[in-house]
Amino acid sequence: MVALTSGTMVRSFSCGGSVLTRRTVLTAAHCLDNVFNFGSLSRSLRVTVGTNRWNQGGQTLALTGNNTHPHYVRQTVKNDLAMLYTVSDIIFNNLVRPISLSFVYVGGGVQARAAGWGQTGATAPVSPQLLELQMSTIDGQRCVRDVRQAAIDLNVRTFPVEPHIELCTFHSPGRGMCRGDSGSALVRVDRGEQVGVVSWGFPCARGAPDMFVRISAFQAWINQATR
Repeated sequence: MVALTSGTMVRSFSCGGSVLTRRTVLTAAHCLDNVFNFGSLSRSLRVTVGTNRWNQGGQTLALTGNNTHPHYVRQTVKNDLAMLYTVSDIIFNNLVRPISLSFVYVGGGVQARAAGWGQTGATAPVSPQLLELQMSTIDGQRCVRDVRQAAIDLNVRTFPVEPHIELCTFHSPGRGMCRGDSGSALVRVDRGEQVGVVSWGFPCARGAPDMFVRISAFQAWINQATR
């Protein structure tokens, strides 16, 4: 599990991510929207691995650059993937190891888990301790219907779900993803493989699905962008 933080005198947590290699971290593209200065990544941006507390312990590494998916659409949060490259090697040990990716299409009814330091409520702060939630994936067309209905019920504008590039999960009202969980991995429970990246949803856990980037839809780009 990776924590993305920024700031000089006081560090602040922004997003999660996953370790692919000793130099490559996978996260959500929208996590980088606010950490650019004059077209370049903020020099204060860091990744921390090997700890359950984002602001304490583990390995903290500076970054040498990034690679945002060329078709990322900020306005609708589509193709929401980015790679971050560390200046030095991530040291693998019993707490830090690369995650295996699954490029097999995932349908509904698959048990999956996501971990993160995101807010525990719409007005709550980010969690200092890593939290985890297990949930089920839901069928793409059901997700389209449920998101459309949730937008009506909650009286909010939302983006259309695109099941061929997005994967949806649902647990229960009050249990789900929230701000700060973005970029974190969605992992199949039975295989321990990453199948999604936390992307967007209705903040927070309001009885509607959560949306993830579907890893299997981006195999070519992921392979090309991994160092």
